[in-house]
Amino acid sequence: MVGTGGQGILLLARALAEIAVQRGCPVISSETHGMAMRGGTVTANLKIGGYASPLIPAGSADILIGLDAAESSGFLHMLKSGGIAAVNAPAKGAFDFTVDATALALAQGMPSSVNMIMLGFVLPLLDISLDEARGVIEAISPKRGLNDNLRAIAIGYAQMQQHDAQGGT
Repeated sequence: MVGTGGQGILLLARALAEIAVQRGCPVISSETHGMAMRGGTVTANLKIGGYASPLIPAGSADILIGLDAAESSGFLHMLKSGGIAAVNAPAKGAFDFTVDATALALAQGMPSSVNMIMLGFVLPLLDISLDEARGVIEAISPKRGLNDNLRAIAIGYAQMQQHDAQGGT
């Protein structure tokens, strides 16, 4: 997962890790805070399965979840052959799946919900149900943002459903 400081990469990573733990899977995660400030690069690696190292070597990631298109472009080399890039971007470009999560969040009056829209968007790609994600978010979300986070997940999920219904366009 990649984005910039303030976008909620860490909550997104925690949610996916919690889902894996609830499924009984071993999880290793790590995070890197670029300039350690709002706007600096932030990445999170999440390995699900019996791994010894938390870092994902270049060319071996199954999926790249990008909250920022520019940052995501610089991390495409992390994907393995056949890996998937699901990115918050207004146009597809070099990515496999895109949704303009920023525009959706702003239109709904939830500018800080891009991370949860992206979570909802990637759920079908990760074979995670909407109800499973909702349960985890109810448990880990800060209370002040819980309702927005739940709405945002549903919006992202609906966007992927719409994407699939349109044949991937």
